Amino acid sequence: MRSRLFNIIVIIVFVIILGVCFYYMYPFQSSIKLGLDLRGGTQIILKPIERGAEQVTSEAIDKAQFIILNRIDSLGISEPLVTRDFNNNIIVQLPGVDDPERAIDVIGKTAQLEFKILQSVDENENPVFGPTLLTGDKLVKAAAGYDSSGRIVVTMSFNDEGAQQFEKITSENVGQRLAIVLDDEMKSAPVIRQAISGGDAVIEGIPTLEEAKDIALVLQTGALPVNLEIQEVQTIGPTLGQDSLQQSILAGIIGFCLIAIFMLALFRGLGLISITGLLFYIVIFWGILAALETPITLPGIAGVVLTIGIAVDANILIFSRIKEEMIKGKSKSASFVEGFRNALKAIIDSNITTLITAAALYRFGTGPIRGFAVTLAIGIIISMFISLIFIRAILFMVVNSRAVTPRFIGVRIPKSSLVDSQGEVVGKK
Repeated sequence: MRSRLFNIIVIIVFVIILGVCFYYMYPFQSSIKLGLDLRGGTQIILKPIERGAEQVTSEAIDKAQFIILNRIDSLGISEPLVTRDFNNNIIVQLPGVDDPERAIDVIGKTAQLEFKILQSVDENENPVFGPTLLTGDKLVKAAAGYDSSGRIVVTMSFNDEGAQQFEKITSENVGQRLAIVLDDEMKSAPVIRQAISGGDAVIEGIPTLEEAKDIALVLQTGALPVNLEIQEVQTIGPTLGQDSLQQSILAGIIGFCLIAIFMLALFRGLGLISITGLLFYIVIFWGILAALETPITLPGIAGVVLTIGIAVDANILIFSRIKEEMIKGKSKSASFVEGFRNALKAIIDSNITTLITAAALYRFGTGPIRGFAVTLAIGIIISMFISLIFIRAILFMVVNSRAVTPRFIGVRIPKSSLVDSQGEVVGKK
């Protein structure tokens, strides 16, 4: 059996952990970030499309995620979430976005900028271009504004290599129209009057300043390395999310109360200790979610509610084994030691299999399923930590107390049994 000093240290460590969790939990109402389905907002699923024989690589998807996140940040949208699923689709979640249509338009643009000579316009009024002379990969700056005549423009600046190429292009094509093409759409085609040095160019003919800002934004963040096709756009209202949150919290409270009644009825005093551990479990879980700053979704809350029941599963196994040992006539100390020992393997096996399931859900699932898997895994680890360390320390601290009698543990003693002053069954009358 562990020493009393060791058990005291364990309890002190848990108290410190609780203090840290309360630090992250404060203020309580805003300590945990809510996901899209609870807060409301827009979810966009983007599917990568291969360009000819070029295959979509994992590195290209990673770069696309980074570029999309930069574009969203430039739009001023707070707490976005950009992830990918098992099919390499990019999932963009925008909680509380005010203008989802603009966000969708900016996020999905490939931003492939090309400079070409406009050769002619065919009978269907479609422009006919020459080969691409310069691309946007040498662009270092883009900004929206007005020119000296008050027209809306997007000014662009190239790096040294791009500036040299741009000067060469303009010097060799004086009198030609230089088309500025963004994502296969010609934005403007000014006539080259003279060679242009310095590496500056201008996009004209933009109807609104907001459109000019969006063009500058996508150019500034760079072109996406893959073509993306919008597969799904889902908008969720905040009212629906708030109702779901309230119902989930209510379900958690009801579940906790039913578990508490069950544990008290079946294990009496041990059940009270288990409820204390469950309260600790909720505080630690809450603190970890707040510290991670990861938005929690409705499936994530379902995982939390589910793990409330899982959290007492280990306690039920331990307490049942303790009761079995006491019924056999063993002392309290021996019953507690054997109870833990006999329950340990079953607890570890059951929780490891659940963790494997959570890992599979996270690996192959999409955003909401991953949220459920994460909360399930965190709950399993915390419950094992509390049951096998904290609850054990508490029980071995009180095992020799006179208050810990067979009745305290929920064991019925036959009337013919003799009980000593410590509550031990010593024989029969």
